[in-house]
Amino acid sequence: MPRYYIDVRSHFGINEDPSGIELPDIAAARIEALKVAEKLLKGWAAMPPDYSSDIMIEIVGEDLRPVLVIPCSDIRTTVRD
Repeated sequence: MPRYYIDVRSHFGINEDPSGIELPDIAAARIEALKVAEKLLKGWAAMPPDYSSDIMIEIVGEDLRPVLVIPCSDIRTTVRD
């Protein structure tokens, strides 16, 4: 099973996932990334719009290359649906 890393990118830098998680495919990695984002949404709500709009969840594959980037605007929409 492939390993995916779920990193958080923002105005302040990158919070890298050092251990990753084994998941069957990118769809499962996206679901996991949205779970991470859901936990972070409360803290993001207090951020100035210029900073929060820069936040992205980046899913990185085993080769350490990004396979999917989810911007904050998509995260807020998807998690609340």
